[in-house]
Amino acid sequence: MAPASTVPLGQRKPMAVYANAFDVTQIPVKVYEQYDVMTPDVESIRWRHRIVERLQNHEAPRVFRLCLFDGKSILYSAVSLDLPDGNSGNYTLMVPGKGRVTVKVARVAGEAVTFDDLKNFLNGKISDQTPKVSVALNLLQFIIRQAPNLKYPNNGRAYFTGAGSKDLRGGLQLFRGFFQSVRPAIGRVLVNVDISAAAMYKPGPFVDIALEVLNIRGNARALSYKKHSKEWNILSQFFRNVLVDIKLPKKTVTKKIVGLVEAAGRFQFTREQEDGSSLPTTVAEYYHKTYNIRLSFPDIIGIELSRGSGKNTVIPAELCTVAAGQRYTRKLPQNMTSMMVDFSKFRPEKRLEMIIGQKGDRVQPPTLEYATSPYIQDAGMEISEKPITLQGQLLRPPTIFYGKKQSADVNNGAWNITRQHLHSPETIRAWAVVDYSLRLDQNVVKGFMDTLEQCCTSRGMSVKSKPSYKRGSGVGSVERDIKEACSLALVSAGAPPGYNKPPEIVLVILPQSAADIRQDVKRAGDVLLGVSTQCVREDNITKFTGGRMDQYCNNIAIKINARLTGVNSIPSSPAFDWFTKEDFIFFGADVGHPGPGIQNKPSVASVVFSYDRHGVKYSATSRVQQPRQERIGELGPMVYDAISRYGKVNGKAPRRLMFFRDGLSEGEYTGVGELEFQDIKEAIRRVWAEVKLNDPWPLVTYLIVGKRHHVRFFPTNPQDGDRKSGNVQAGFVASEGIANPIAKDFYLLSHGGLLGTSRPAHYIVLKDENFDFDIRPIQEVAYALCHAYVSATRSVSIPAPVYYADKVCARAEYHFDTSLRYMDDSATVASTSTSEKQSFNLSQWRSGYAQTHTSMLARMFFA
Repeated sequence: MAPASTVPLGQRKPMAVYANAFDVTQIPVKVYEQYDVMTPDVESIRWRHRIVERLQNHEAPRVFRLCLFDGKSILYSAVSLDLPDGNSGNYTLMVPGKGRVTVKVARVAGEAVTFDDLKNFLNGKISDQTPKVSVALNLLQFIIRQAPNLKYPNNGRAYFTGAGSKDLRGGLQLFRGFFQSVRPAIGRVLVNVDISAAAMYKPGPFVDIALEVLNIRGNARALSYKKHSKEWNILSQFFRNVLVDIKLPKKTVTKKIVGLVEAAGRFQFTREQEDGSSLPTTVAEYYHKTYNIRLSFPDIIGIELSRGSGKNTVIPAELCTVAAGQRYTRKLPQNMTSMMVDFSKFRPEKRLEMIIGQKGDRVQPPTLEYATSPYIQDAGMEISEKPITLQGQLLRPPTIFYGKKQSADVNNGAWNITRQHLHSPETIRAWAVVDYSLRLDQNVVKGFMDTLEQCCTSRGMSVKSKPSYKRGSGVGSVERDIKEACSLALVSAGAPPGYNKPPEIVLVILPQSAADIRQDVKRAGDVLLGVSTQCVREDNITKFTGGRMDQYCNNIAIKINARLTGVNSIPSSPAFDWFTKEDFIFFGADVGHPGPGIQNKPSVASVVFSYDRHGVKYSATSRVQQPRQERIGELGPMVYDAISRYGKVNGKAPRRLMFFRDGLSEGEYTGVGELEFQDIKEAIRRVWAEVKLNDPWPLVTYLIVGKRHHVRFFPTNPQDGDRKSGNVQAGFVASEGIANPIAKDFYLLSHGGLLGTSRPAHYIVLKDENFDFDIRPIQEVAYALCHAYVSATRSVSIPAPVYYADKVCARAEYHFDTSLRYMDDSATVASTSTSEKQSFNLSQWRSGYAQTHTSMLARMFFA
C-alpha cells in the first residue's frame, strides 16, 4: 500500500459550482409512531395510496390528516392516533373505481422513530448507517414526498404532471415532473431535486388507443383480430396490467386487464337464473338485457379481467376507457426513446431555473412548496430555498500520446487526430465488403472504401490489398455471406492454397433499419466464425462528403485498428503512470438485466480486463445468471481466467488490480460489494496456489461507478462553463460538501457536454490497498481511463473498462441460440410469482449461450 505522499499528482485548480441539492436546515425533532395498514384484498401500490388518501381526506381526516404513508403497509404519525379500539381500528371505505374496501389500522409494538441517531451519524458520533439511521432517512423521504405523491402520478421517488406533456402517438404520452431524494452528507442532510420525465399510457377510449397503437386509421371494426395474430400479440403486450374504467349506467368501476378475448360480444357463458337454473348467453345479450346497452361492435376484441376455467370476466372494448395517470414501465421503442431524450434535455441554466422555480411556472417544482407543505411544517422540518455551492477542483486532462511520440491537445474532453499516426497501427492483409444496402451503387461503395483505405494509411496502418466485394443476400444467409466474403478476400489478397486464417476485417454495409441483419452479422463474426466485423449504415455513406466523410472514415479506422489488436493512443498523467509502472490489470464489471416486468429471461454478467502495459487493450468474458441477480455469481472464476490469461500473455503476474464495478445501488455496497471483493481475493489465492507463485498477492482497489443518480453541477459563473453547451468543464471533481458519511466517494464530470446537462459519474471506493484511500490519485487514474475509450477521440462519461463491460452485456443477444427468442419481448410473460421465479430454467439458457470465439479473445470486438 502506497502512502498518500508517494503518489505523484497532476495539476488541479479550485472551482466552485452549484449543485441541484438543498440543505435541510432543520431536522425534525418530533417522535413518530408506526402503524400497520392492512388491506388484505389490495396488492397494488397505486390503490393503497388511493385508500390512504380516502382515509386522510374523506373518511377520517381528523384521525389521519397528517400521517405519512410508505406506499406499502406502514403509516407514520407524530401523534398517537385516536383509533376505535385504542391501538387498532377497522374502517370500511367506498373508494371510487374500487368499491367497498375494509382497512385495518393497528399500532406497531416497538420503538418509535426519532432523529437522534441520524444527527449523531451526520456528526461522526456513529460510524455506521444503523437501522435506526436508515429508518429516520426514509421517514424524511416520506415527509418531503407525501404531498405530491398523493396528488400526482408517481414512482415513489418522482412525481409527474400533465402540464407541458408531449404526445408520443402509439398510445403513449410524456409527462414532466420532479425527482426528490434525501441524501446524507458529512455534517448535513441534503434534498436532491431534479427534472424527471415518464412515459404514460394515454387516457381515453380503449378502442381509440388500440387503433393508435397499431397505427391504423379507421373505425373499431378493424379490431376484429384472431388470437395470436401479429396485431393481437402487439395489443396483448401493450395493454397487459393496464387499468381501465368500465362505464355502466349507474356506476364506473376500475379493473386491471389480464388478457384479450376475440369477438367479445359473441363470447358465450352460462348465466344463473332466478329459479336456480342456468342458461347459455353471450356477452352482447347480457349487456342488452342487464343494462339496456346494445353493442355496436360485437365482433371486435374484448378485455379479460380474470382467468380460470369458467371464471372469465369479459368486458366489451367499446365500454372501456384507459384510466388516467398510469406510467408505462416497459422499454420504449427506439423511435420513442429518442423523443424521450429530446423531451428531457435542457441546457444547464434552464434546468437549474426549472428546479429552483419561478412563481407562475406551469409545473411547480417542490422547492417552491417546501415552505408551505403541511407535512413538512408539521414535522418542524426546514429546507433551504437556494441550491448548495460546492468547492471542487478542475483536473488537468491527461496527455494523449500517439505514434512517433506525438501528443494531442485535449480541449474540454475532445481532441483531433487528423494529423496523428496511431500509436501502434496494425496491418490489413486481406479484407472484404458485404453489401446489404438497398440503394447504393457498387461504384459508390468502391469510392467509400477508397476513402476508408486512405484514412487507414494516413493514420499509419498498412493496407496490403484491395477489399473483395460481395452482394449480401439478406436475413437467413448472413453466415454464408460472410464465409464467402472471407474466401473472396483471401483470393484477392493472393493467399496461398490451404491458408485458412480469416481476413483481418469484414466491413458490412447495412440499410437504415436492419437490426436483424446486424444481429446475425455480430453472431457470425464474434461467436461462430471468429472474424472481426465492422458495420456501416448506407445512409451515412451517402450523407457525408468531403471533410465530414474523412472524419467518419477516421472514426471507422480507429475502430478497425483496435479490433486488430492495435493501439490507437495511450493516456498519461502522473498518478496513472505511477500505477501502471508496476504490472497491473484494470477491470470493468457489469450485470445486464432483462427489461422491466420480464422475469423469464436471465441476467448477463460481464467482466473485461486489460492485458497490455498501457491499460488500453482489453479482453472480455461473460456469464448467464438468474434474472435480476445483481451479484456476479461466477466472478471468482471470471477473475481467475483473467489473471491466468494475463500471465500467459505477459509471462508474469500482476502486482496491482483496479476493479471498477458498474451498477450497484447504495443498498448493495456492503453486501454485494463485500462478497465480490472476497471473490476476487479467492481467485487470486487459486491462481497463486495452482501456479505455485512466491510473489506477494496483487494489491486490489475495488470501487463502484454509479451512473443512475440525479446529481448535476452548474457553473456559478457562465464564463467558467463550456462556451457551447453551458456545462461545467470536463475534469471537474467534487467530494467536499456532498460526500457520503460512511464511504470514500466523489463525483467526476469527465466528459464535455454536447446536449442538455451533463451527468457526472459517482465513484464509491469500497476497498483500497493501492492508494490507502487517498481519493486524489484514484480521481486522476479514473479520469485518465475516461480518455482511453478506443472508439472515440473525446473523453467518455465513465472509465473505459466500465464502458466496455456495459457494451459486452448489451451484446448478449448475439450469443443466445435463436430458438430461445431472447430478443422477442412478445414471447415473455410478465410475472413476479414465486412459483415462476423458482421454476426458472437457468440451465436451458446457459446451454444456449455460446461464448466468444477463441480467435476473438484478444480482439476488442465490443469496442
